[in-house]
Amino acid sequence: MEVTKMAVETCVWPLYEVVEGKYILSYKPKNKLLVEEYLKMQGRFAHMFKPGNEWMIEEVQKEVDCNWEELLKLCEM
Repeated sequence: MEVTKMAVETCVWPLYEVVEGKYILSYKPKNKLLVEEYLKMQGRFAHMFKPGNEWMIEEVQKEVDCNWEELLKLCEM
């Protein structure tokens, strides 16, 4: 349950719906957390925290930020 909440708070898994073609944001985090917080909770991402792999976390953060901004724009339309 905590991993699911963290996915939403980091915007890895944003909550929205599409009604008759209109995007509606169901939940917007008050303080969007860094993706790193979500990744830390799961052993399958441990390799990303090894020295020299910082770029992986940065890339994931960039992708999540880009997707979040795109979703916000779609919700404004």
